[in-house]
This record gives sequence, structure tokens and C-alpha cells, in this order.
Amino acid sequence: MFRGLRLAAAAAGLLGACCVGSSSAAQRVTVPAPQLASVVLAASDFAPGAHVAGERPFTVAGQSAFIRVFKSGAKLGGQPLSLAVGIGLLEQDAATAQADFADLQHETQTKAGRLAIAKSWGTAFITGSKLKVKSTVVSPPVALGDGGLRLALTISTNLGTVRMALGFVETDRVVDIVVLGARLNQAVAQADVGRAVSAVRQHLRAAFSVVSTVQPVIGGTPQQGQTLTVDEGTWSGAPSGFAYVWSRCDDTGGACAPIAGATANTYVPGVEDSGMTIRVAVTGSNSVSSQQAISLPSAPIP
Repeated sequence: MFRGLRLAAAAAGLLGACCVGSSSAAQRVTVPAPQLASVVLAASDFAPGAHVAGERPFTVAGQSAFIRVFKSGAKLGGQPLSLAVGIGLLEQDAATAQADFADLQHETQTKAGRLAIAKSWGTAFITGSKLKVKSTVVSPPVALGDGGLRLALTISTNLGTVRMALGFVETDRVVDIVVLGARLNQAVAQADVGRAVSAVRQHLRAAFSVVSTVQPVIGGTPQQGQTLTVDEGTWSGAPSGFAYVWSRCDDTGGACAPIAGATANTYVPGVEDSGMTIRVAVTGSNSVSSQQAISLPSAPIP
């Protein structure tokens, strides 16, 4: 079963304690990932007047997570919501996030799997209220495209019917979860679910858009037989890997041509580089985007 379902139990407790302190969440990625607070639902995604009731980072199953809860009355365009929650789950890498999302999709393909998800999440967000769950029904999943899906929940309680919608979005190393709840005996506007998922997807793409902020630098002595090593510089957008292309240039650093086979993060100049300068292009990339940055030229090789 999707490991992120463990968030439901954790979130249930946080709904009552989300404003009391916070715990640090270790990020298990080799390149620092964006802050999870930047990739979940934000007040700016709602109609004016939406207020954050509380937010905090936490850990679940060894993974970093973040929850943001909005006060009742938040609107995405439709009717006021009784509950609006954004949760981000940071995975170890993009492959793990994709695998977890695939597990979730698999769960939603069966009635039993959908009911398990609905009961987990529905019970989690009703726990602690005056409502008592009598029965839960969940509709078949609706694919939202580009790593997203929606589930609609109908929960019968002692005081009436609660209708909720769950949105799930996967991008690079994050599985983002949206929980929307309508007022008692009302329905969640389907357009609101789409707006929430689109907003989350935009946050994720912006957070994982790779940008070089400090130019790569070539280190080492620019001489024949001496190893040159590139420092990739500083990047935003959490690139998960780098690719390298070393080039041989004229003595001013222009008229560059790629050096065949020089695609590691080091290069050893040879006799053919005599009188030439060396530059290296570094491409940072993840599953969302990539960007290339080029170093300044080395001093001419003696």
C-alpha cells in the first residue's frame, strides 16, 4: 500500500496541534531540495480572505513532510470549504516518488483499495470532531493528467453527510496531497479540486525549475598533465544530477570546440591544448527541467 497513507494518521494529530512548535525534517537527497512549505497549497491559491490555521514540518516513515491547514471559509472559486489542507511528502529521489505514486494509482483501481484510502483519510480528518463516522463511500478515481488524480469521498456521520475530495500530484521527488472538505451536507465543487491540483503542480514546477545561480569554476593548475576539476557552482531548483562537456578555446576563451570524450567532472590537458584555454559547460537537471552554465576560461595552457 502507498506509504504516504501513513500521513493520514500523522495529519489527524497535527490538525489539532499544527500551531504548537515544529520538528526538523531531514531531507534525504544529495542536492538540497526546495522547502516543502513552498510546494503545498498557499493562501494565494484561494480567494481573498483565506487564512492559514497552522503549518509545520514533520517526519513520517523516515520521510520529510509538511502540512498546512486553512481555516474554514477558504474558497478556491466555488463555495466555502470547511477544510483545506496541503501536504507535501519529500521522497529520496524521483524514482521513489514515481513508485509511490504508482502504488497509489494501483490501490485506486480496486473498490477495496479505494475504500481503504477513503477510510484512512476520512477518519483522520473527522477524528477529534463531534462527528462519528457511520459509513464511507469513495468514487472511482479521476485522472487529472501529468501525474495527478482525484478521489471523491462521501462519509455518512451522526450529524449528516461529509463530502471530501483528495487530490494527489507527483513531481520529481515530491508527492503532494490536497484534502478539501465541504460544509456539512454540501459537496466539494469539482472545479475547486482542479484549481487546487493545478496550483500545487505550478508550485512544484517552479520549485524544481533548475537555475544556475553561481557560475561553475575550474580548479587546478592549467598545465599539461595536471588534473582540472570543475566546481559545479550553486544551483536552485534541486538538480538531481550534472553532465559535463569540456571545450578547447582560443587564448581569449572564444572559438570553443567540445573535446571528444571529455564528459567527466575532471579533465587533464595534453599537448594538443598547448596555447589554448579550457572551459567546461555544466548542465544541471532533474525530471522537471535542466539548464546549462559555462565556466570562465582557464589561463592558457603552456
